[in-house]
Amino acid sequence: MQLKQATELAAAALEAEDLAELAQALAARKKALKSGETPTPETFEAGERLLQGLRQLQQRAAFESARLGQIRRYVEFRK
Repeated sequence: MQLKQATELAAAALEAEDLAELAQALAARKKALKSGETPTPETFEAGERLLQGLRQLQQRAAFESARLGQIRRYVEFRK
């Protein structure tokens, strides 16, 4: 798979929050880079946006995890 195609698939999977598809697309992107494919400026920028989106997803997941922890503690307290 070409780097551009893998990056586009990763971006679509990230937007859909499809973590399984995202993992596959990121693995394909890594393989393309390791094969020596040089990113174009557009593909590089898309990769940077992808990284930013991944960081945002990580922050949302951490927030939701903390919120679920609070709910769990409240429910256990009320028992």
